[in-house]
Amino acid sequence: MKKILSLVLALAMVLSVCSFAVAEEPVHLIWWMGCNTEAPIDWPEVEAKLNEYSAEKIGVTCEFRYLTGAQVSRAMETGEPFDIAFTCDWYNDFATNAARGMFLDITDLIDKYPALKDSVLPSAWAAPVYNGRIYAIPHMKDIAMEIFWILDSDYFLNQKGLEKDQYITFDGIEEYMAMYKADYPDDYPFKMSYAGITSWENCLVDWISEEYLIGLDWEAQGTEDELTVKSALEIPAWVNRLKTIHSWYEKGYINPDAAVTESMPRAQAGVIQSGQGWFGAETVWANAIRKPVYISRYEGPYMSTSSLRGSMTAISSTTEHPEEAMKLIELMNTDPYYREVARYGIEGKHYIKNDDGTVTKTELGQTNMSLWAYSQGHYTLGPVEASPFPEVPADPDQWAKVFEGYADAKVTAAMGFTLDVAPVEDKLLAIASIIEEYKKELVTGTSDPDVVIPEMLERMNEVGLQDVLAEVQSQLNAYMGK
Repeated sequence: MKKILSLVLALAMVLSVCSFAVAEEPVHLIWWMGCNTEAPIDWPEVEAKLNEYSAEKIGVTCEFRYLTGAQVSRAMETGEPFDIAFTCDWYNDFATNAARGMFLDITDLIDKYPALKDSVLPSAWAAPVYNGRIYAIPHMKDIAMEIFWILDSDYFLNQKGLEKDQYITFDGIEEYMAMYKADYPDDYPFKMSYAGITSWENCLVDWISEEYLIGLDWEAQGTEDELTVKSALEIPAWVNRLKTIHSWYEKGYINPDAAVTESMPRAQAGVIQSGQGWFGAETVWANAIRKPVYISRYEGPYMSTSSLRGSMTAISSTTEHPEEAMKLIELMNTDPYYREVARYGIEGKHYIKNDDGTVTKTELGQTNMSLWAYSQGHYTLGPVEASPFPEVPADPDQWAKVFEGYADAKVTAAMGFTLDVAPVEDKLLAIASIIEEYKKELVTGTSDPDVVIPEMLERMNEVGLQDVLAEVQSQLNAYMGK
């Protein structure tokens, strides 16, 4: 009897220890991150370091899955489980997913995490709102749109002896293209993938939905037509720019295979590139291109609902761990160490810290830890990235200057408006299918806008474009109180 009692007590102790161990196991989450093609090569090592820290700090670990735009769309459609996901207007579309109930309503939950809530500018909370409720956490980054040319310093400054010009217009860049083409007739100054010129259209159309090419004409801001909803195909500035791009293609400035090129890394993209950024972003682009560059702004700053939604984090409406998800998002956006590791990797291996507080990526960091850092969390948290090129110095205080520069930003009259796609979803899907047929050739200059755009409009009108525009206009009027 004593022996049996002893065995029972021993077993009870073992079960007690096991139960305690199970209780202490960290909650494991799945976080979808965006990417062009695949995860950074060294991400498994970085993820292990992040999990070691977060398990001890908040009792949470995470598997970060990197998905392309097409992959995340399929994953959302098929209901693949996740806990946290990157979302914006151009990737894992925020408005569509919020309307479909894919994202968790965090309006009340966010108040339980004041450090996270206070890390976001009050004005930015207008971005992740759908039907008066909050469905995501906006990231602090460049929240007004400024579009830049990125120019090769070796060619334009050293070889050609030009002076830096901080403000080259969109049309004005052709002089630079012609210069390079004359020197290298068999090469292309502007090499691109089928995505086209990065951010070329964001200051022409105040997007209500970029996916369906619906928005407001930025040139109409401040006039009686500033809230008139249009298809981008009928906005003169947008169409004229496509015509300019087509002329560049015909002159041999753009690679002829652009419309069928899936990706074009910046290191291979030629002596002229484009990007949405800020004065100071040349250090990031120099690192990506791996050469000294200088930048010239051709548009901005413009601030809109779309620009404020440039990068956000949402929680799945089906997650079993909403509190733990919020804790991990808070860690990413408020803990400098966690954010630094997620963005740069392993200190000494992927980056080194400089005396001025900036960091410089190593060669291994450049090749094996290339990612969308802005998609993870606040871009303004942690050290500024420097470049290895003396010609491209980093400014540790750049973010203060960036936000000061927004004082003169043009601001949309429709700030905070979100389209409810439900009433016209079938028609929008048909429109998106038509756009998909034409867009790659259109934005790369391969096809002639004078021929293609009338065809697109005719087909889109046949499937209900005018009904869609009327519905969007009605929703916007209601939102504005008209």
